[in-house]
Formats: sequence, C-alpha cells, structure tokens
Amino acid sequence: MAADEPNSEQPLRSAQLEELRKGKPWYQIPIQFVPIATALIAIAGFWWGLVRYQVDEQKAREGQKELSKREQVSREREFMKPWLENQRDIYRKALSAVGTVANTEDSETRRKAAEVFWSLYHGEMILVETTSVTDAMVAFGNCLEGSKIICKKPVLNTRSHALGSAMHDSMAATAKMTFEEFAAAQFKYK
Repeated sequence: MAADEPNSEQPLRSAQLEELRKGKPWYQIPIQFVPIATALIAIAGFWWGLVRYQVDEQKAREGQKELSKREQVSREREFMKPWLENQRDIYRKALSAVGTVANTEDSETRRKAAEVFWSLYHGEMILVETTSVTDAMVAFGNCLEGSKIICKKPVLNTRSHALGSAMHDSMAATAKMTFEEFAAAQFKYK
C-alpha cells in the first residue's frame, strides 16, 4: 500500500499546484477587504454617533439656558405687577393734581392741588418715576413757585399734557421691564 499512497497523493498535489499557478479569481481580492471595510464603517458610525451626541447635548444646554432665562424674566415681570399698579395709582394722583392746578379758577382748590403735586413730587413719586416723568414733573413744577402760579393756563395745560404723555410712555416701558431694568431707568436723586 505504501506504493499506492504516493500515486494517489500525486494527482492531488498537482491539482493544488495547478490551482496556485492559475491565481485567485478576481472576486476573491475584494472579499479579502470586507473585514477591513466593516471595521472602518463601524468606527465611522461610532464617531458619527459621538459627534451627533455632542451636538444634541449642546442644543439641549442652550435650550435649557433659554428656558431658564425666559422663566426668570417671567418671574421678574410677575414681581413688577404690584409695582406697576402702584406706579399707575401715583401717576393718576399726580396727573389729577396737575389738571386741577392748570384748570381750576378756585384759588383754594388750586392751592390744595398744588400741595398734592408737591407732596407726590417729593414723596411717593420718587419710588416709581422714570427719568422722562421726572423731567416733565420738574417742567410743571417750574410753573409753580410755592403756592403761586407763575405760568398761564395754556402753558400749564401744555406741560400737564407733556407730563401725561411721559407717564403713559413710562408705564408702557415699565410693563416690559425687569426690576433691574426699571431701577436703571429711574432718576437717581443724590
């Protein structure tokens, strides 16, 4: 049998040698790169996932900051509501006193209205007035010297209208402000 074995192996070896001489078919070469391509695709997918995660996290942080800022502004505006109501009441009192001073013929009523004006000017108004209202109050106050009226009725009415407009603008602006912005817009007495 020993003689049969070398004979049976011989055709097998020559077939293998013949196959090696021919070379591999063309489709075998790209198949060898499949594991490398699969690994590269997996790495690229992992990298892309990390990039997307970082971008999404950044957007979420920015969204949270914006939401927090809007909530803060909302809380500050809610805090300002009683302040705005107080401002409106004080402005209404001052405008009523100014209108009475400018238009009444009764000297006693005018004197009392002037006292109310000065009382508000040196008192409650300081808490709520903005610089534009302060300027209009000063302009109207310049027409009053103590209890004497220096300006004539048309000038008093013009200045009372200017004061009313300043108060209107002040209330509209204050309604949109935070307390910090309101404090910055106030006249600073020193």
